[in-house]
Amino acid sequence: MMREESIRIPFRFAAGRAGSRMLAALRDDKQILGSHCPVCVRTLAPARPFCPECGGENLKTVELGSGAVLVSWTDMPGRGLFALVRPDGADTAMIHKLLGQSGDFHIGARLRAVFAAERRGHIADLQGFEPDPGSAA
Repeated sequence: MMREESIRIPFRFAAGRAGSRMLAALRDDKQILGSHCPVCVRTLAPARPFCPECGGENLKTVELGSGAVLVSWTDMPGRGLFALVRPDGADTAMIHKLLGQSGDFHIGARLRAVFAAERRGHIADLQGFEPDPGSAA
């Protein structure tokens, strides 16, 4: 007889040096951090310890803007809208939540970051991105 079940295995892991700096910046400064690779001359979002393109390890942590461009998005029923957004100052996109209704968004739309009122050093300190009403895009 076969029985199918799932088990829950809670765990904790370290965010690492780059990830910890990024989470602290979200919590303390409402700031999105990226990493600049001097070899590829690209700025990556979010901050990371090495360049996935060239493998470079001497990345410089940089502040990215709180605005972004919508690269792609999808509606995940029961979970909300998720997107690839390219923060201002970055050459790459990161995945995060969209705040609003699907009709509020289009590819290339300008967005702005929304930060949680109470932050605790977690990626959810950046609640998500909403349409930027000050943008004509």
